[in-house]
Amino acid sequence: MNLPNLISSFRIVAAPVMWILLYTGNKQAFIWLLTAAFFSDSIDGFIARQLHQVSKLGSILDSYGDSLTILSGIAGLIRFHYELFEQYYPVLFGIIAIHVIQLLLSLWRYGKPSSFHTYSAKLAALAIGIFILITLHFSFIPWIFYLTVVFMIFDGVEESILVLLLPKWKTDVKGLFWVFGKSFRKE
Repeated sequence: MNLPNLISSFRIVAAPVMWILLYTGNKQAFIWLLTAAFFSDSIDGFIARQLHQVSKLGSILDSYGDSLTILSGIAGLIRFHYELFEQYYPVLFGIIAIHVIQLLLSLWRYGKPSSFHTYSAKLAALAIGIFILITLHFSFIPWIFYLTVVFMIFDGVEESILVLLLPKWKTDVKGLFWVFGKSFRKE
């Protein structure tokens, strides 16, 4: 297994450890492991591209690692800042619904989750990571929350449209602009 895949695998292995830390209430250990997981997400793809080790397996590991890290971060917010979910639940359920629809579309269309790695998904993941880490390390900042919401909505809608447009499962699709750009250049 190459280095980028090992880094992605770290996030997958770290997730159950984070959940144990959540269960036991070990906030500081959880926050620092989550911070390491988010940081590793920012470097695995870069290393894969630099070492020319981009692979289908790496893309899948990265997607699962991303999902588990974000879910763990959300679980951390629920565990340590439940009041945010009480206050913002309509917004949060809307975002969750958009992403569940995208996942269901992908499962229906491809038989597996999409692994597009669009620029909007990368931006949304970065925003989620920053929001979660700032909230857990320091405090809740509303404008960061709302900015993250905008990025997540755009990402979920864009990826849903991509699933409907692309007949075959594909990885590393930059976004709708590039898909439409290719179709216009062919004409």
